[in-house]
Amino acid sequence: MTAATIDVHGFSEQGPRPENQDAFDVEAFSSHGLLMVADGMGGLRGGRAAAETAIAAVREAAPLANHVEARRALAEADRAIRERAEREPDELSGMGCAMGILSRVRKRGEPEGWIVAHVGDVRVVSRSPDGVVRLETRDHTPAFTLWEEGRIGVDEIPEAEGANRLYRAAGHGGEGEASWIPLAPGWRYAILSDGVTKAMRLDELGRALAEPSARAACEAIREKVRARGPDDNFTAVVAAVPGGGATAPPPPSPDPDETMIPPPSRSEAPSAAPRQRSVVGPWLVALLALLVAGLAGWMAWEARDAAAEAGQLRAEVAELRGTVDSLRLELREAVDPFGPETSPPPTPEEP
Repeated sequence: MTAATIDVHGFSEQGPRPENQDAFDVEAFSSHGLLMVADGMGGLRGGRAAAETAIAAVREAAPLANHVEARRALAEADRAIRERAEREPDELSGMGCAMGILSRVRKRGEPEGWIVAHVGDVRVVSRSPDGVVRLETRDHTPAFTLWEEGRIGVDEIPEAEGANRLYRAAGHGGEGEASWIPLAPGWRYAILSDGVTKAMRLDELGRALAEPSARAACEAIREKVRARGPDDNFTAVVAAVPGGGATAPPPPSPDPDETMIPPPSRSEAPSAAPRQRSVVGPWLVALLALLVAGLAGWMAWEARDAAAEAGQLRAEVAELRGTVDSLRLELREAVDPFGPETSPPPTPEEP
């Protein structure tokens, strides 16, 4: 699979804001396998300057072949933003940005994959050919923590308390996170600013990413956010890997949380598509029954042994108790061999 076989596309729109403070880059993919989205903050000019500075710093650090290099690139973006703000304090003071990165990695003898790196609330999501949508990053916001704790649904995050408050951001010393995910035929990958994720549920993103090309997926995202009514700049970068069979979208669900990834505290595996029931053959049922019967026999044998051991222990305790009583009597006789006095002690005479 060569770089040319992966279809990439991106777009960014201003929305209702007076200036677009988002920035993205798909040009570095052909040379370094790198895709990026940055969402600026810190005033009109400051937000845009922070996003553009971060994009340039990460591009300069490419290629990013592992977790360490990806986190180092985010640290370079943080340093570049702070240095630029120091050079122009009147206009750029306090600027920063959230950022998401996908870096393609290929090593001989190892599966092909992406290094995913991010800071802030720019998200990376993936969609497998069977319609399963996964969050590959975690927002660095108090609202996302509420979802991780199972206190709110995933689609309640944008409206929850702390949704717009970043506790990590490039330009403010925020440390980035990095992970590895597989790159497989038929899969779709997207980097999304919060202007998109505020307006679209994950199941809606899954349907958009089911489009046959990266451009078509971006257009589907653009039209959905426009129809929903954005309240922020919104930006998306999509990578579409060919092959992998059908990419039909998952069926609609009346309850969006049933098609979302469950919080990490839940026991079920992340899934954005209904699970299929497995068919169990009669031979497997018989095998399970045999295993249950064997387990029951083993437990009965263990119980019988435990009862015998308990009886033996009781006998030993009784024997020890008798020995202690004998020792107590012998000690009393050694201390007071003549028994207790029956007459009171003499009263001292007065002088």
